[in-house]
Amino acid sequence: MSVGRFSNRTGHMDFNNEGHSMWHEPVTTHTDNECKYNPNDTCNNNEWPFHVPFAHGNVSTDPKLSNDNLVQPADDLLHSELITLQDRDMMGKEFISVTDAEEFYTQYSYGMGFSMRKDRLCRDTHGLITVRRWVCSKEGYRSKKHVDRTDKVSEPRGQTREGCRASFKINFDREKMLWVVTDFVTEHSHNLSPGNHRQFLRSHRNVSDSHIAQVQSLRAVGMKTSQVMDQLLDQSGSYAVVRHSRKDLQNRVDTICRSASHNSDADSLISYMTTKSEMDPGFFFRYTILADGSMGNLFWSDAMSRCDYSYFDDVMSFDSTYRTKSYNRPLVIFVGVNNHTKTKNFEFGLLVDETVETYSWILQTFLQAMHGKCPVSVVTDGDKAMSKALSSVMPSTICRICSWHLERNV
Repeated sequence: MSVGRFSNRTGHMDFNNEGHSMWHEPVTTHTDNECKYNPNDTCNNNEWPFHVPFAHGNVSTDPKLSNDNLVQPADDLLHSELITLQDRDMMGKEFISVTDAEEFYTQYSYGMGFSMRKDRLCRDTHGLITVRRWVCSKEGYRSKKHVDRTDKVSEPRGQTREGCRASFKINFDREKMLWVVTDFVTEHSHNLSPGNHRQFLRSHRNVSDSHIAQVQSLRAVGMKTSQVMDQLLDQSGSYAVVRHSRKDLQNRVDTICRSASHNSDADSLISYMTTKSEMDPGFFFRYTILADGSMGNLFWSDAMSRCDYSYFDDVMSFDSTYRTKSYNRPLVIFVGVNNHTKTKNFEFGLLVDETVETYSWILQTFLQAMHGKCPVSVVTDGDKAMSKALSSVMPSTICRICSWHLERNV
């Protein structure tokens, strides 16, 4: 049986679902033979539990307590009633948020024994999610352009999709300000995983923050990640309680270590450039700091590059095609040509993104380094944000498009 919870008689709903999804059902009136609120009940008056038939969805309540009908599944619903749900049981059900709907389908997929993934997402002009769809991980088929390729160097991955139609979709109702279930398909085209294998399904493997904290504290005293995993298994008793594999834990720890190394790399880079500017008075660099304390945009140019620009500023190429491999950041290079048709690098920059604001910052910093001297013409790859920033910061400069990019786009 499912368990619903109401708030006290002030009319305010208790939306704390303690990790379970929530949905509304139609308000129905009650008769004298149905359950009523008893102030002498052993339960707390602020949270009055009651049991309802989940499939029918008719809940009898005292109208003094609440005008809405909030129902949420209990833990025992995962192995009993969740596995018997049909499309008619869920059609029209309402969720308070997209997160609640996703938590419900995650619990449902775990109880049934299949892995789920996100599929369709639609937003309105204000960024509000209006349509959200989740599907079975075996939904659809692999694209033919990947299957029919003959120039593959390595062996292709095994086929994991086989056209399964199981799905769950919600649409936003603007009148009720709730997300309504509009599609719920329960049939699968494949065998479901047994109970002792469900914890290894991809969508249900998750390394909790408490496990990460325990790993970090034990690694600080010399224990290996594999040894920490063995200890977690001894404490929990099985993989079903841990809910992640040894490889998942190692990947999560590696991600945290790489993030920490990125911050240390930025500190080392800033220290190096500060030392270089002290040794070379003509060396110029600027950088920004993001809200999370990490390094944002970076600009630098040495004395020789600044001197070259003072003589060969008639034509300059502004390109941000390259990206750094480790940090996935655009590398901007300002390049010119001297009288002997030799390439001269004027300036370099590492950017956070490729927006108009970022391009405007690096162009303004470039003018600051070059004493406000604008180039006669600039050759770009035709990027709209780059062109808009150039027309705003350097209105007198002629902007031209690279012929190589023109030929490639054609």
